[in-house]
Amino acid sequence: MASEPSPQMSAELARRAGHYAAAVAECLLEAGLPVTGIQSCGPWRDKDGEYLDVEAGISFTQAFQDRHGGGDCGLHWAGTSGWCLYTADEEDRYLSGVRWPGAGLLPEPRLVTAFVDAFRLDPGGAGSGEQPSYRQEGQDIPTLLDSLAPYLPAQPYLFEEPQIRFADLHRRAYEDRVRRALVSRASDPLTHLHLRQGELTALLHMLEYAESSNSSALNRLLAADLGARAGRPPEAAETYKGALQEADHRRQAP
Repeated sequence: MASEPSPQMSAELARRAGHYAAAVAECLLEAGLPVTGIQSCGPWRDKDGEYLDVEAGISFTQAFQDRHGGGDCGLHWAGTSGWCLYTADEEDRYLSGVRWPGAGLLPEPRLVTAFVDAFRLDPGGAGSGEQPSYRQEGQDIPTLLDSLAPYLPAQPYLFEEPQIRFADLHRRAYEDRVRRALVSRASDPLTHLHLRQGELTALLHMLEYAESSNSSALNRLLAADLGARAGRPPEAAETYKGALQEADHRRQAP
Protein backbone atom coordinates (compact mmCIF):
# COMPACT_ATOMS: atom_id res chain seq x y z
CA MET A 1 0.00 0.00 0.00
CA ALA A 2 1.34 3.46 -0.95
CA SER A 3 2.63 5.58 1.92
CA GLU A 4 1.40 9.14 2.27
CA PRO A 5 4.15 11.77 2.07
CA SER A 6 3.67 15.00 3.99
CA PRO A 7 2.54 18.07 2.03
CA GLN A 8 6.05 19.48 2.40
CA MET A 9 7.68 16.33 1.02
CA SER A 10 5.17 16.16 -1.82
CA ALA A 11 5.95 19.77 -2.76
CA GLU A 12 9.69 19.08 -2.64
CA LEU A 13 9.27 16.02 -4.86
CA ALA A 14 7.36 18.15 -7.38
CA ARG A 15 10.05 20.82 -7.27
CA ARG A 16 12.92 18.38 -7.80
CA ALA A 17 11.07 16.51 -10.54
CA GLY A 18 10.48 19.88 -12.20
CA HIS A 19 14.19 20.70 -12.09
CA TYR A 20 14.98 17.30 -13.61
CA ALA A 21 12.50 18.06 -16.40
CA ALA A 22 14.17 21.47 -16.86
CA ALA A 23 17.57 19.78 -17.24
CA VAL A 24 16.15 17.44 -19.88
CA ALA A 25 14.41 20.36 -21.61
CA GLU A 26 17.71 22.25 -21.73
CA CYS A 27 19.34 19.34 -23.56
CA LEU A 28 16.40 19.13 -25.96
CA LEU A 29 16.62 22.86 -26.67
CA GLU A 30 20.35 22.59 -27.33
CA ALA A 31 19.53 19.89 -29.89
CA GLY A 32 17.19 22.31 -31.67
CA LEU A 33 13.89 20.76 -30.58
CA PRO A 34 10.84 23.05 -30.22
CA VAL A 35 10.18 22.74 -26.49
CA THR A 36 7.52 25.05 -25.07
CA GLY A 37 7.20 24.18 -21.38
CA ILE A 38 7.67 21.85 -18.43
CA GLN A 39 5.28 20.59 -15.75
CA SER A 40 5.58 18.59 -12.54
CA CYS A 41 3.47 17.56 -9.57
CA GLY A 42 4.03 15.63 -6.39
CA PRO A 43 2.12 12.58 -5.14
CA TRP A 44 -1.61 13.19 -4.76
CA ARG A 45 -5.00 11.50 -4.73
CA ASP A 46 -7.58 12.10 -7.44
CA LYS A 47 -11.28 12.71 -6.84
CA ASP A 48 -11.86 8.95 -6.58
CA GLY A 49 -9.20 8.62 -3.90
CA GLU A 50 -6.71 6.84 -6.15
CA TYR A 51 -3.07 7.47 -5.23
CA LEU A 52 -0.97 9.00 -8.03
CA ASP A 53 2.81 9.21 -7.78
CA VAL A 54 5.16 12.07 -8.61
CA GLU A 55 5.33 12.95 -12.31
CA ALA A 56 6.66 15.54 -14.74
CA GLY A 57 6.26 16.45 -18.38
CA ILE A 58 7.71 18.39 -21.30
CA SER A 59 5.57 19.95 -24.02
CA PHE A 60 6.35 20.85 -27.63
CA THR A 61 4.98 23.29 -30.20
CA GLN A 62 1.73 22.44 -31.95
CA ALA A 63 3.64 22.16 -35.23
CA PHE A 64 5.78 19.40 -33.71
CA GLN A 65 2.65 17.66 -32.43
CA ASP A 66 0.99 17.92 -35.84
CA ARG A 67 3.92 16.10 -37.41
CA HIS A 68 3.54 13.25 -34.93
CA GLY A 69 -0.12 12.29 -34.98
CA GLY A 70 -1.92 15.58 -35.40
CA GLY A 71 -3.28 15.51 -31.85
CA ASP A 72 -1.39 15.49 -28.57
CA CYS A 73 2.29 14.61 -28.33
CA GLY A 74 4.78 15.14 -25.52
CA LEU A 75 7.20 13.67 -23.01
CA HIS A 76 5.95 12.33 -19.69
CA TRP A 77 8.02 11.22 -16.71
CA ALA A 78 6.45 8.87 -14.17
CA GLY A 79 8.07 8.36 -10.78
CA THR A 80 7.66 4.61 -11.23
CA SER A 81 8.50 4.03 -14.91
CA GLY A 82 10.67 6.91 -16.13
CA TRP A 83 10.17 8.74 -19.42
CA CYS A 84 7.80 7.97 -22.24
CA LEU A 85 6.87 9.79 -25.43
CA TYR A 86 3.13 9.72 -26.05
CA THR A 87 1.06 10.55 -29.12
CA ALA A 88 -2.65 10.73 -29.84
CA ASP A 89 -4.42 11.31 -33.14
CA GLU A 90 -6.99 14.06 -33.71
CA GLU A 91 -9.93 11.76 -33.00
CA ASP A 92 -8.51 10.27 -29.81
CA ARG A 93 -7.19 12.64 -27.17
CA TYR A 94 -6.28 9.67 -24.98
CA LEU A 95 -2.91 8.02 -25.38
CA SER A 96 -3.01 6.07 -28.61
CA GLY A 97 0.72 5.54 -28.88
CA VAL A 98 3.32 5.39 -26.11
CA ARG A 99 7.01 4.55 -26.48
CA TRP A 100 9.30 3.93 -23.51
CA PRO A 101 13.10 4.26 -23.92
CA GLY A 102 13.82 1.64 -21.25
CA ALA A 103 16.77 3.66 -19.97
CA GLY A 104 15.98 3.57 -16.26
CA LEU A 105 14.03 5.78 -13.91
CA LEU A 106 16.30 8.85 -14.21
CA PRO A 107 18.26 8.62 -17.46
CA GLU A 108 20.71 11.41 -18.26
CA PRO A 109 19.17 14.24 -20.32
CA ARG A 110 21.31 13.37 -23.35
CA LEU A 111 19.81 9.86 -23.41
CA VAL A 112 16.28 11.29 -23.38
CA THR A 113 17.25 13.61 -26.24
CA ALA A 114 18.68 10.69 -28.23
CA PHE A 115 15.44 8.79 -27.67
CA VAL A 116 13.35 11.70 -28.99
CA ASP A 117 15.62 11.94 -32.05
CA ALA A 118 15.17 8.21 -32.66
CA PHE A 119 11.41 8.60 -32.33
CA ARG A 120 11.37 11.39 -34.91
CA LEU A 121 13.15 9.13 -37.39
CA ASP A 122 11.17 5.96 -36.64
CA PRO A 123 8.20 6.40 -34.27
CA GLY A 124 7.31 2.71 -34.23
CA GLY A 125 10.87 1.50 -33.79
CA ALA A 126 12.07 3.82 -31.04
CA GLY A 127 12.11 2.28 -27.58
CA SER A 128 9.40 -0.16 -26.57
CA GLY A 129 5.64 -0.14 -26.18
CA GLU A 130 5.93 -2.04 -22.90
CA GLN A 131 5.88 0.07 -19.75
CA PRO A 132 8.76 -0.74 -17.38
CA SER A 133 8.61 -0.61 -13.60
CA TYR A 134 11.60 0.69 -11.65
CA ARG A 135 9.93 1.67 -8.37
CA GLN A 136 6.71 1.01 -6.45
CA GLU A 137 4.25 3.86 -6.00
CA GLY A 138 4.79 5.77 -2.78
CA GLN A 139 7.89 3.81 -1.83
CA ASP A 140 11.53 4.89 -1.30
CA ILE A 141 10.69 8.59 -1.41
CA PRO A 142 13.88 9.71 0.45
CA THR A 143 15.95 7.73 -2.06
CA LEU A 144 14.11 9.33 -4.96
CA LEU A 145 14.66 12.79 -3.49
CA ASP A 146 18.39 12.08 -3.24
CA SER A 147 18.48 10.77 -6.82
CA LEU A 148 16.86 13.96 -8.10
CA ALA A 149 19.21 16.24 -6.13
CA PRO A 150 21.95 16.40 -8.82
CA TYR A 151 19.48 18.16 -11.13
CA LEU A 152 18.80 21.02 -8.73
CA PRO A 153 20.09 24.38 -10.05
CA ALA A 154 23.62 25.52 -9.28
CA GLN A 155 22.18 28.95 -8.36
CA PRO A 156 19.11 28.13 -6.28
CA TYR A 157 18.63 31.73 -5.16
CA LEU A 158 18.00 32.68 -8.83
CA PHE A 159 16.07 29.64 -9.97
CA GLU A 160 14.33 28.20 -6.92
CA GLU A 161 11.28 27.32 -9.00
CA PRO A 162 11.62 25.06 -12.06
CA GLN A 163 9.35 27.25 -14.19
CA ILE A 164 11.61 30.28 -13.66
CA ARG A 165 14.65 28.21 -14.54
CA PHE A 166 12.97 26.90 -17.71
CA ALA A 167 11.86 30.38 -18.79
CA ASP A 168 15.48 31.54 -18.63
CA LEU A 169 16.73 28.45 -20.50
CA HIS A 170 14.02 28.89 -23.14
CA ARG A 171 14.84 32.56 -23.71
CA ARG A 172 18.58 31.98 -23.97
CA ALA A 173 18.15 28.98 -26.30
CA TYR A 174 16.07 30.94 -28.80
CA GLU A 175 18.29 34.01 -28.62
CA ASP A 176 21.22 31.73 -29.41
CA ARG A 177 19.35 30.19 -32.36
CA VAL A 178 18.60 33.64 -33.75
CA ARG A 179 22.19 34.78 -33.23
CA ARG A 180 23.65 31.71 -34.94
CA ALA A 181 21.23 32.08 -37.87
CA LEU A 182 22.15 35.74 -38.36
CA VAL A 183 25.93 35.31 -38.22
CA SER A 184 25.96 32.42 -40.71
CA ARG A 185 26.05 35.03 -43.47
CA ALA A 186 29.23 34.14 -45.36
CA SER A 187 27.61 31.70 -47.78
CA ASP A 188 24.00 32.76 -47.37
CA PRO A 189 22.53 34.21 -50.56
CA LEU A 190 19.79 36.80 -50.48
CA THR A 191 16.42 35.14 -50.67
CA HIS A 192 13.55 36.24 -52.87
CA LEU A 193 10.66 35.54 -50.55
CA HIS A 194 7.60 37.39 -51.75
CA LEU A 195 5.31 38.56 -48.96
CA ARG A 196 2.12 40.53 -49.14
CA GLN A 197 2.30 43.75 -47.17
CA GLY A 198 -0.26 42.34 -44.75
CA GLU A 199 1.86 39.23 -44.17
CA LEU A 200 4.93 41.33 -43.38
CA THR A 201 2.87 43.53 -41.07
CA ALA A 202 1.55 40.44 -39.29
CA LEU A 203 5.12 39.20 -38.80
CA LEU A 204 6.17 42.57 -37.37
CA HIS A 205 3.18 42.49 -35.01
CA MET A 206 4.27 39.05 -33.78
CA LEU A 207 7.85 40.27 -33.23
CA GLU A 208 6.49 43.28 -31.34
CA TYR A 209 4.38 40.98 -29.19
CA ALA A 210 7.42 38.80 -28.47
CA GLU A 211 9.38 41.93 -27.55
CA SER A 212 6.67 43.09 -25.16
CA SER A 213 6.59 39.65 -23.52
CA ASN A 214 10.35 39.13 -23.30
CA SER A 215 12.59 42.09 -24.09
CA SER A 216 15.41 41.21 -26.48
CA ALA A 217 17.78 43.47 -28.41
CA LEU A 218 18.04 40.94 -31.23
CA ASN A 219 14.26 40.71 -31.55
CA ARG A 220 13.89 44.48 -31.57
CA LEU A 221 16.63 45.02 -34.15
CA LEU A 222 15.37 42.24 -36.41
CA ALA A 223 11.91 43.83 -36.46
CA ALA A 224 13.46 47.23 -37.24
CA ASP A 225 15.55 45.75 -40.06
CA LEU A 226 12.59 44.00 -41.67
CA GLY A 227 10.39 47.05 -41.34
CA ALA A 228 13.00 49.39 -42.88
CA ARG A 229 13.65 46.94 -45.72
CA ALA A 230 9.99 46.59 -46.74
CA GLY A 231 9.35 47.66 -50.33
CA ARG A 232 13.01 48.38 -50.98
CA PRO A 233 15.39 46.66 -53.43
CA PRO A 234 17.48 43.63 -52.34
CA GLU A 235 20.45 45.93 -51.70
CA ALA A 236 18.60 47.23 -48.67
CA ALA A 237 19.65 44.07 -46.88
CA GLU A 238 23.18 45.50 -46.82
CA THR A 239 22.00 48.84 -45.49
CA TYR A 240 19.63 47.73 -42.76
CA LYS A 241 21.48 45.12 -40.75
CA GLY A 242 21.40 46.20 -37.13
CA ALA A 243 20.40 42.74 -35.95
CA LEU A 244 23.23 41.16 -37.91
CA GLN A 245 25.78 43.52 -36.36
CA GLU A 246 24.40 42.88 -32.88
CA ALA A 247 24.56 39.11 -33.39
CA ASP A 248 28.13 39.37 -34.67
CA HIS A 249 29.08 41.49 -31.65
CA ARG A 250 27.63 38.86 -29.30
CA ARG A 251 29.47 36.09 -31.16
CA GLN A 252 32.80 37.84 -30.67
CA ALA A 253 32.16 38.78 -27.04
CA PRO A 254 34.04 36.59 -24.50
